Amino acid sequence: MTKKTKGILGIAVFLGIALVAAGYLFNDASHSQEAIVTQNTPVAQASMTKRPAASDSSSASSSSSVITQSGPPQLFQPGQHYRVLSNPVTTDAKPEKVEVVSIFWYGCPHCYALEPKIEQWQQTLPADVEFIRTPGFFGPNLWQTHARLYYTVRNLGLEEKVHAGIFSEIQNRRNQLQDSEQMAEFLNRKFGVEPEAFNKAFKGFGVNNQLQKAFSKLKGYELSGVPAIVIDGRYVVEPGLAGSLGNMPVIADYLIRKVKQDRKG
Repeated sequence: MTKKTKGILGIAVFLGIALVAAGYLFNDASHSQEAIVTQNTPVAQASMTKRPAASDSSSASSSSSVITQSGPPQLFQPGQHYRVLSNPVTTDAKPEKVEVVSIFWYGCPHCYALEPKIEQWQQTLPADVEFIRTPGFFGPNLWQTHARLYYTVRNLGLEEKVHAGIFSEIQNRRNQLQDSEQMAEFLNRKFGVEPEAFNKAFKGFGVNNQLQKAFSKLKGYELSGVPAIVIDGRYVVEPGLAGSLGNMPVIADYLIRKVKQDRKG
């Protein structure tokens, strides 16, 4: 083999090693930059607001970054951790209270995963915070049917008794409760609710009025999906910006304190 041939082979080997190393470094940098967030369940494309969906709900990750409350208080930033509504939505809370609205859909797996955290967090809220559940819906579809179910059981005084059971029936047993007959049968079988009383409330004026009021507020929140937490009709916390489901109550706590401080200031 001539010196010239050896030189060419040496250069080729060197270039090959350099390309492999560069590829490794590029892939490593890409993975280190990748942000993993827990995603929400977007509304149907036909009924979405102009604001684009935060994510596709098909790949929620359990390895999401979680913000903890240890150490000094965390300063969260608008647009980075939560949204600020340009047109605040009128709240139903008394002036001395801070309204907190938890928005969910019974058919949303992320809402189901968040619900135990919401229930625990709700127990820690001070007396000057008014907590409200609101079913998310964006048109005459299954979302709206489930919203009617929620307001029906709430009006019957059964919310605390059956709310978790409805979630479990839909998420674990895959019984979608698509109409009032399925709902009445399930509630009677599981909780002893009289079908006649349920059907009367389900079709009643009170539920219709609550649906209309909720729909107006939901449009004002400019949601792209659920779950979401709205504080004082001004601040919206969603999984995409929060980074994980577990972060949502933490950021909401910060915003509750912010509202109180702003009122004093």
